Amino acid sequence: MGKVKGVKEKLQFPLYDAFFVPPDPLKKLKDFMTDPRMIRFFVDVQNKTRLETNLQASGVLPSLNTFEARAMRVVGAPPITFTFDPKEPKTTTVSPDVFLANLIYNSVTTLLVGEKTMIEVPTFYFPSGAGVSPGNGTVTNHGEPDPMATFRFAEPVSIDPQQNFRVEMLFPQGVPDSVKYAPGPLRIWVVLDGYLTRDAQ
Repeated sequence: MGKVKGVKEKLQFPLYDAFFVPPDPLKKLKDFMTDPRMIRFFVDVQNKTRLETNLQASGVLPSLNTFEARAMRVVGAPPITFTFDPKEPKTTTVSPDVFLANLIYNSVTTLLVGEKTMIEVPTFYFPSGAGVSPGNGTVTNHGEPDPMATFRFAEPVSIDPQQNFRVEMLFPQGVPDSVKYAPGPLRIWVVLDGYLTRDAQ
């Protein structure tokens, strides 16, 4: 079906992108960080599955689409309990809840649109509003698993056609060992909830 000229449609269409560490015993989160103090989202979308991103091109909307971001969330699927010791022969155990706590309390997340900072606050401001309800106490979530339990912008953040945008998760004091030595499988998503405007079809 072809496009209808001059007619637009507006639909709820979250944008998401994930930082992914595959299940390789020799690979850790630190091995996939191009910047040792920062994780970037919506920048590198090539060779990712639909589970990791729904963008077609890095940092821009497809075609002449526009987007109104109404909420932002950070969702973590941490690894199971793991052990590490980068310096000494002793064993250190890290559980999923410790991993998530160190991730969100030691980082600052920034939304940039056209190189302009739209919001910059500690990551704990962006609860996931997603995940499995911990019926037996074994599931770790960043916040309540309720889509309404997320950070909402007071005013929508607009992303214009072909305008660059990205999200950065910065660790001002460095990535804690309990995070950077985490093995896969591991995914950290950033989700922008909002409305996409596109040509009607």
